[in-house]
Order: sequence, then structure tokens, then C-alpha cells
Amino acid sequence: MESAWNIVGLLLWIILVIYAIFIIHNIGVRRSRLIINGHYDFSLTHHLKTIAQIVVLFAGIGFMSFETFYPNVNGSNVVTTRDFKPLILDTNGNSSYYVKVKSGNNSSLNQSYSYLVNGQRLSVSSSASSVLVGTNSEINVQKSAVRWNDNEAKTLDKKYQRAWVADVTVTYKDSFWNGIGLHAGRQFKSYTLIRIPDNSFIYNEK
Repeated sequence: MESAWNIVGLLLWIILVIYAIFIIHNIGVRRSRLIINGHYDFSLTHHLKTIAQIVVLFAGIGFMSFETFYPNVNGSNVVTTRDFKPLILDTNGNSSYYVKVKSGNNSSLNQSYSYLVNGQRLSVSSSASSVLVGTNSEINVQKSAVRWNDNEAKTLDKKYQRAWVADVTVTYKDSFWNGIGLHAGRQFKSYTLIRIPDNSFIYNEK
């Protein structure tokens, strides 16, 4: 859910647009006055004011662009939520499996992983998920995507016999600074970790 704090960022962008229009108008008015007063030559005051206005404008655009398109994401401005569910065995009529892997027609395309939880068949792209197989509980790929605790995986392994799925969602906090970049309350990233006992519980669809 988005936050009302994003109105702050919207207002700042509107102010920048209004300021840009004001600068253009102000430069024209000052230039016209110089001509009316017979000052056709170089005016230091006029040029210094113009340079100062343009510097302020570009500084504002640079700041807002950075906050909007290149936000600094850290543990202090986001909230991470984790939802854990046990996997349910699925079947293709011949064998049972926890995960069905489907590859795209092109080798460069991502795979998709399908699995059952709470009686629902869900599917995720390999670009935002991964499958953790076997007795190894050390999670490496996921650490680069979302914050993760290896001890948490070990606890889930004991509880669900190494057959579970974790949906991790990272959302921007509702705050003034996140609102400046129009990110408050919006989702930053989501990641799905699928845990299975071994490779025999994977079905590769051809």
C-alpha cells in the first residue's frame, strides 16, 4: 500500500517545474528591462542572477532525480517481511514432486518454478527465486537479494522436513525521506526461496 508521504515528493517535483517556468519568465523580463533602459551590452548582475537561478534549479533536479530513481536502500528505510509455508507434494501421474521446473523456448529466458502450498499451485520466475536442494542449509544467492539468516533456514528444515517455501518482501517504510523519492509504502523487492530435500523432488517439464 502506498503512503500519503509520497505527496511530499510530488509537491517538490511540482515546485521544481514552477520554479523552472519562473526562471524562464524572470530571465526574459530582466533582459527586456535592460533593453528598454538602453543596456544592450554585457550586464554582470543579470548574468550572475541567471547563473545562480540555473544552479539552484539543476541542484534541485539532481537531488530529486537521485532520490526518485537511485534511492539508497538500507535496513533503516525498509521493512522486510517473511512468510513461511510447508510445501505439498504434487504429481504428474507417474511420480511425486515438490517443484516443477519449466524452461523457456530460448536458452536466455528464465525458468519458472511451480509448487503447491495450502492447496494452491503457485508459479514464480527464476529471476526472483531459487531452489535450495539437499542437506546444505547455507544460503548464498539469497543473501545478495534479501537479508537472510542461515539459522532461520535450519529451524524451518527441522519443522517442515526440508520442504518449505519462504516469500520475502522488502517494502519502503512510511517516512518523510522515502516520500521525497515517491517510494513510501511501495514494494522494493520480493524473493521466493523454495526448499526441497533432494533433486528427486524436482520435475523438469519438457
